[in-house]
Amino acid sequence: MSTERGVIKKVTESNTHFYIDLEGSSSFGLDKKYGAIPRAGDTINLHTVNFSTVRGVDLNGVPVFYKTDEDLERERQEWLANYEREKLETFEKNKAQMDADYEALPENFRKRIDRFRHNNPKFRVDFEGYELFCCKEALKIAAAFKTVAEITAFHDMGWEDQLKAVPTLSDGHSGNTFGAACMLARLQIESPGRVYELHGSLSPLVGSEVFGDIDKVEN
Repeated sequence: MSTERGVIKKVTESNTHFYIDLEGSSSFGLDKKYGAIPRAGDTINLHTVNFSTVRGVDLNGVPVFYKTDEDLERERQEWLANYEREKLETFEKNKAQMDADYEALPENFRKRIDRFRHNNPKFRVDFEGYELFCCKEALKIAAAFKTVAEITAFHDMGWEDQLKAVPTLSDGHSGNTFGAACMLARLQIESPGRVYELHGSLSPLVGSEVFGDIDKVEN
């Protein structure tokens, strides 16, 4: 555990939290349920675990709260349970559209999705929406260009020029989804049969085994 001592520079609030900026660079949220009212100029002791998890807070030398290891583990398990439930609810809500998007893909892209589904029983709930987005965007890009060099140049353009080149390009891209879409588009032009082989769109971030890149060996 580490403790940071500081002076409050700024306090903003929502219905449930105070958002506290300390002099320097640190900031954190304080739940109103604890009853403390922080103000600019107050002193804070911020107790953290692993540099980011807030274990406890003292305000002007008075303890506001302190969480034991058991408290932190219970909160982590509650967060995980809520996260899994929300993922499943989102999947059920979007499943019909995802199925339609899958059916609209060309065969080589459907084969790609099928591979991940086979290798990872949780792929549909955890990752399929993200992967389908990358696949659909890749097909837009591939349809707009004739060579891999053109796609490479497109990747390096500014946003306005990219939108002129591919008017239907989504504005919901992250750096990762855009990079994955461009890689898939290059393969679609140069070697469509290899679309199946390229690692998953989120594999660089979550790992190949977690995503479903590693083919299962059938007994």
